[in-house]
Amino acid sequence: MNTILLPLATTLTIQILISGASLTAAVLATLASVDFGVPASSVGFYVAMLYGSAAVSGVASGGIIARFGPLRTMQSGLVLGALSALALAQATIPFAMLAALLGGLSLGPTTPASSAILSRATDVSNRNLVFSIKQTGVPAGFMLAALTLPVLGLALGWRGACLAVACMLAIAAGIVTLLHGRFDRFTGSPVRFSLRGQLVEPLERVWRQAEMRNIAMASFAYSGLQGSLSGFLIVFLLHETSLQLVAAATVLACAQGAGVAGRVVWGIVADRLGRPDIVLSALGLAMAGLATFVTLGAAHLPFAALVAACIAFGGTAMAWNGVYLAEVARLAAPGREAEATGATGLFTYGGVAVMPSVFTTIVLASDSYVVAYLVVAALPGLIGIVLLRGTLRAGISRQ
Repeated sequence: MNTILLPLATTLTIQILISGASLTAAVLATLASVDFGVPASSVGFYVAMLYGSAAVSGVASGGIIARFGPLRTMQSGLVLGALSALALAQATIPFAMLAALLGGLSLGPTTPASSAILSRATDVSNRNLVFSIKQTGVPAGFMLAALTLPVLGLALGWRGACLAVACMLAIAAGIVTLLHGRFDRFTGSPVRFSLRGQLVEPLERVWRQAEMRNIAMASFAYSGLQGSLSGFLIVFLLHETSLQLVAAATVLACAQGAGVAGRVVWGIVADRLGRPDIVLSALGLAMAGLATFVTLGAAHLPFAALVAACIAFGGTAMAWNGVYLAEVARLAAPGREAEATGATGLFTYGGVAVMPSVFTTIVLASDSYVVAYLVVAALPGLIGIVLLRGTLRAGISRQ
């Protein structure tokens, strides 16, 4: 276990910073909407563009990671995230679009690069746990953003909060320079980009493998609900309850914190059971049910009960990723872990790109966050049932 402590700590820290920075627009939406001249719910279109950029850059990242090394790729993500925050602070729609594009380029290659580092230091006995611990960086980053950005936004203005994010990422990028050579395998070979080689062929390899295809589809549905939790829970609570911004952000932070703990718990469960497929299907059913309960009950629940319900929601909807990524690394051909992670990431980020746009469209058409959450929650519930049926059939056929 000692051999993976440094790579795990490094990838986890970078994941926290980049993930937290990606939530900047969503957390500050209510403060920034006046300057942008659009309703706060329009942040869904920003989130869609950001994760669309992340999806494409993640699929195409295999060659970049092979050429420059996974750590340098993650360092570039920190720099791009800083530039994204600076662009967002300009408070114009064109710069917001640029910010979303840069944020996606920052976010997309981060997970494939970290998988390339960690897959070399793990084996089947601890893979789910290690990948789950690393993936706690996503909800931990979201929790950090939910706790700090509203306070910074109220104290410094929302633009000042963006500048603080940019400074933090730039400093981290400088520190990462000290670790060059520890994890990277610099090949010196030129990057030969082609649409088929970098985008089409990795997707074809994923789609031809039935198990990989199934969990990729699950990641689309699950990430769609996860993105809707992170991107809209604050504005949902402000719209549907009497909570104020800091209190609503605190509820989101609690949900994200549960996601941190949940990822570790479900990683341990998957390793102990030896059946990550069952864990993934059960999580789909649980997150759909809890999303429905929170959505229908938020306006009527006491604050403590609302926090508890959102903790359970976050502990499922934010907690499936480590088990999923460990499965991708297990199913990938040796040496192609980063490529497979990037290719399946098209589905993962695609869910976060598509479903928030669906969510925003429903809200604009119906003026109801309740309806929007119910629609988005239906898909992971359906996928969970499909996965569970497939798992049970496979178990019967093996008997």
